[in-house]
Amino acid sequence: MRRMLLDTASLTYRAHHALPASITDPDGQPVGGVRGVLDMHARLLTDHAPDEVVHVFDADWRPAGRVAAWPGYKAQRPAEPPEITAQFALLARVLDALGLPRAQAPGWEADDAIGALVASAAREDHVQIVTGDRDLLQLVSDEAPRVEVCYTRRGVSDLQVFDAAEVRRVHGVEPEQYVDYATLRGDASDGLPGVAGVGEKTARALIAEHGSLAAVRAATSALRPALARAITQAEDYLDAMAAVVPVRRDVAVDLVRAEPDPDRAAELAERGLGGALERLRAAHDPDSADVDRTASDGSNGR
Repeated sequence: MRRMLLDTASLTYRAHHALPASITDPDGQPVGGVRGVLDMHARLLTDHAPDEVVHVFDADWRPAGRVAAWPGYKAQRPAEPPEITAQFALLARVLDALGLPRAQAPGWEADDAIGALVASAAREDHVQIVTGDRDLLQLVSDEAPRVEVCYTRRGVSDLQVFDAAEVRRVHGVEPEQYVDYATLRGDASDGLPGVAGVGEKTARALIAEHGSLAAVRAATSALRPALARAITQAEDYLDAMAAVVPVRRDVAVDLVRAEPDPDRAAELAERGLGGALERLRAAHDPDSADVDRTASDGSNGR
């Protein structure tokens, strides 16, 4: 099975902000995010021909478990805009009407649902994760099952495919070391400051030399004084990150595979989604209709 797991949470945001606000349904509600994601799905089918595509949603973009460990986790981010919340709900209805699978992990982020789906994959599976979130690089594996991250540089028409070699080339660490590297470096977009004075270059060097964060913490006496002091002063932070940075692979996942409902799909098409639905149908079955088969990358609004 060659399965694509779409980080639909991040892709919907990307599409919503990339497309004009004038893309709305007959009631004037924005639908650009939904249209863009459907077109991304069609483009991925056309370009990569996976056996299955699963849309993975956030059940909670700021899970209680991570906030309990580090209250600053994503604390600086504004609440989810209502127009985005409505589009997530609309997209779920569209997928169900088309009989396309979607998943989420109750109480957790899309990353965690993806981690659990990877953990449950059969050894012979080939899993490709399509996302704009580098945190998921920790899931990359050349072992069975093979797992790659397809990073969206400019939408799905320009994917940087990360296998283990590409993770090493770009970040200088093994995929299984990525959590330790990211913990030291921090991630301002998630409200994670990292260790003071430790950026990507220093984090990479520390992990390359010592092999793991635990080994770095055990070797502070061998580090230059300023760096040793920074790591020692960050002990509480580093302890907390063990519950924040790793993607969970043990959470329960709700995987929905609804029966296709053509009448419902036709009704939803009238919400400004007709062209995107036709392109997606054509990508699934190129001989089914004479329609424009050029799926957009979330950058046009037809």
